[in-house]
Amino acid sequence: MSFLAPGFVAFSLLFAVPIAIHLIGRSRARPRKFAAIELLMRSDKRVARRTKIRQWLLLLMRALAIAAVPLVLAKPFIEAASDLPVAVGGAQSAVVVIDDSSSMSAERRGQPLLEAARGRARRIVEAMGADTDAAVVLASRGGGAPVPQLTADRARVERAIADVRPTYRATDITGALKRAAQILETASHPDRRVYLISDLAAHGFSGEVPWAAGRGPQLVAIDITDGSAVANRAIVDLKTEPAAHLGPRGVRVSVEVGNFGSEPLKDLAVTLRVDGKPVAKGLLDVPAKARAVKRFFHVFEHKASDAEIGVHDVAAELAGDVLPADDRRFARVEVRRDLRVLVVDGDPRTSRRDDEVFYLETALRPGDRDDSQLDVTTVSPDELSARRLADFDVVFLCNVKTPDGAALRDYVLHGGGLFIALGDNVDADVYDDALGNLLPQPLQAIRTVGATASDRDDGERRAAGDGQRLGRIDRNHPMLAPLGDAKAAEALEAARFSRYALFKPSAEAERAVPLRFADGAPALIESRMGEGRVLLWASTVDRDWTNLPIQPAFLPLVQQATRYLARAPMREPEPPLVVAQHHDIPLREGDLRVEVTQPSGRSRSFERDKVAGRKALGFDATDEPGIYRVAAAGKDGVMRPRREATFVVNVEAAESDPTPIDHETLQRLAVGGGAKTAAAPRRRVELWHSLGAILLVLLLGEALLLRRK
Repeated sequence: MSFLAPGFVAFSLLFAVPIAIHLIGRSRARPRKFAAIELLMRSDKRVARRTKIRQWLLLLMRALAIAAVPLVLAKPFIEAASDLPVAVGGAQSAVVVIDDSSSMSAERRGQPLLEAARGRARRIVEAMGADTDAAVVLASRGGGAPVPQLTADRARVERAIADVRPTYRATDITGALKRAAQILETASHPDRRVYLISDLAAHGFSGEVPWAAGRGPQLVAIDITDGSAVANRAIVDLKTEPAAHLGPRGVRVSVEVGNFGSEPLKDLAVTLRVDGKPVAKGLLDVPAKARAVKRFFHVFEHKASDAEIGVHDVAAELAGDVLPADDRRFARVEVRRDLRVLVVDGDPRTSRRDDEVFYLETALRPGDRDDSQLDVTTVSPDELSARRLADFDVVFLCNVKTPDGAALRDYVLHGGGLFIALGDNVDADVYDDALGNLLPQPLQAIRTVGATASDRDDGERRAAGDGQRLGRIDRNHPMLAPLGDAKAAEALEAARFSRYALFKPSAEAERAVPLRFADGAPALIESRMGEGRVLLWASTVDRDWTNLPIQPAFLPLVQQATRYLARAPMREPEPPLVVAQHHDIPLREGDLRVEVTQPSGRSRSFERDKVAGRKALGFDATDEPGIYRVAAAGKDGVMRPRREATFVVNVEAAESDPTPIDHETLQRLAVGGGAKTAAAPRRRVELWHSLGAILLVLLLGEALLLRRK
């Protein structure tokens, strides 16, 4: 016990005064025997005994009351363990950093950690000195600062703390401490402190000291878990891969589960959901402080409604625990529809390898596998008139001498995709007359820069080594985006061309050139007519004019061109986003309005000023984990689902690990600011209020005893 005014303690010895008076008075009164009185006392001994006890109580109360008065004036107190740091009192400039990240949603003793953090922050602010100015910063990534500047407005600070809500964001304590240090650069008090209220999970610290040694504020770290470990389990990864043995629509789903507790998990149930419906459930054993993988296989059904591309939602989930946010994880799976391709062979040969479309068919159906998603039909030019073009998604016109321009034009106008490849049978004037504006650019002449197959007599068909090459690749074009890496570009540039077409200047605006030769001449030209697309290839699809068909880049180029013309692009699956990550939503020409529906069901609309004329829409409202669905409207104003633009957002996997930062690292961060951490915070419990209450009780008791006497 300690005293604020210890000088008054000495006066407590005055409690002996009534005792001394009593003893002195007792010694002066000599008893005298009187027969009548002695007779009365013997007759009522119980009354005499009660009177004696009452007198002793009265003496004790008076002595204690006298002792209590100086003790009250001395203001005694004791120190006890506290959840508030010792440094909270007195004038200071302080920044309260509250961790509102995903891991703070974990429950402890039936209460979320963030709720306990808000309560601790309120008590810290209430205990601050009257001259203290304070600010509030959030420790989630991108969380910002509700009170970004030091202020003496205590009510504003308390409102900001009360408004802190749990988020799914990742933890960035180092970034929050840096911002707090910047705020304290304008501090008006010499004592500068940062109160960090968090679960102090190690994943929130980057290991970097947030301020220069000796120049930073004092770091007061408050572990909201009070050192007790939070046992958590979570789905930390979800991968989807093609399962070729199940066919083109088969996938393998790998669910990785992490156990961050000290006890092993036995027969943990993992549920797989597809498009919101449970399709499989499995049991998994996960050792303590370890991870395990559960694999599922699933075959997606073919639906006639999948007009362009089949996009499916896949989710894996566990039974809820202390941190429900990481018990589910999401993925997006694209199942490409089967495409019908018509190949018109303008130069058929009896020898398979000499045929005009041999390499094209091989690229469209590599290995002629049964699981190919391209249904290829090959016909001669004479058989073309007997075919209904509307039954096919893409038509390849390969070295055809006299094409039927009217039928092909009607096919493209109604949404078909046409690929035109040239060859020795092609006459520039005939093509210009027959196809007209269906050609992306009118043909002018055929340029020869090397030896063609017919010029060589060695029987080996290969383009001349000194021929032309591809030099300019538009990597922003959606058809070539998957081929935009360095290796794919090198493979395309390795091809050589002995002949290629030159084109007449044209004023048509609806034209793009994804590929050019090294001299700048167009190699691949795209145009659009009505609802369809046309690609014009300036060379052949066999080895007569080029060796591209035997280059590794030929197969992906043909596959991409086919799917681009059919509006069913073949893309690598996009990795899921994490909460608060920026995402670019691809737009189509003619989009005038876009609507994004978040997992909670809330929609965000983007009007013409943010959509029209742009290739992508920047979207930052990814604050919820789950599936984000996109719809778009054109000139008719009708909102249509854009399934291929659906994207997935997950929580940061590191948020599932509650392992706290070690004391040495935390101490190093604090020492970087020239101060030590508050290792064992204690609070002062004042006792003089209780002594004052006891004094009143003693005085009341004395009055009652005297009244009874």
